[in-house]
Amino acid sequence: MFTLFVIILSAIVLFFLCAFITGIVKALSQTPEEQKEFLENYRMEKKQKKESKRLYRSIENQAIAKYPGRANYRKRKAYIDRHL
Repeated sequence: MFTLFVIILSAIVLFFLCAFITGIVKALSQTPEEQKEFLENYRMEKKQKKESKRLYRSIENQAIAKYPGRANYRKRKAYIDRHL
């Protein structure tokens, strides 16, 4: 039983170690232009995600203001879905 646990744990550790090393090798093999493009894409995705969260929170706050209270959860959910 213990041997099986050690084998499974070793396989998991080995998997993550290989993934980490692969990521480092891939990052080192990129040209400076590819690195710059990767960083620009990452920053753009992060910015879009932040704006999306802000928009959702804004709509959610409007729904809460329009339909206050616990009993109006479905109405708020419908309002949010309609405005997204």
